[in-house]
Amino acid sequence: MARLTTEERQKIIIDEAINIIHEGGYESLSIRELAKRVKISEPAIYRHFLNKEDIVLGILSRISDFEQHLSESINKKKTPKEKLNEFICFHFRFLEKNKNMTSVIFAEDIFMQSSILKEKLMRILSHRQKLIFEIINEVKTKNKIKDVDPVELSKIIIGFIRMIVLEWKLSGFSFSLEEKGNSIANTFGKLIF
Repeated sequence: MARLTTEERQKIIIDEAINIIHEGGYESLSIRELAKRVKISEPAIYRHFLNKEDIVLGILSRISDFEQHLSESINKKKTPKEKLNEFICFHFRFLEKNKNMTSVIFAEDIFMQSSILKEKLMRILSHRQKLIFEIINEVKTKNKIKDVDPVELSKIIIGFIRMIVLEWKLSGFSFSLEEKGNSIANTFGKLIF
């Protein structure tokens, strides 16, 4: 059997860390449990990550990758209405494919443990808010939207995404998040444009 590269091993460790958080919350993530699940020694985990915080930073890097893909996907759309719809629906498509990430995203206690993690998450949230703010501003400059504060509207949109995902998670993922998202995105479009 071929030996795994450092990057492959780190990916496996991060994947399993996400699974542990999803199953039992952040408090259940330990180096001991992680090593057991990945079937390597605890010192081997430390050869790939400095500590638990470093592992969570690896998880946040995945969320940063999501941000990059979100930006690219939005930029492929032509109209502000299409961009807004893509902003909303992209979240739902990603999370429907990556259910375990909902547990990380909704585990605020992870980010309160460390100023480094908190700052990284704040940068991610700021980027996301900037994306939606730019879409709303584009619409405003073309006089195709009611006179609303783009900052406040961006918070409403991000909050509604969070609420729908939480409802989906609490229901045991019992409905299609993507279908619900498309429906609500259409409603949002009618209200805003």
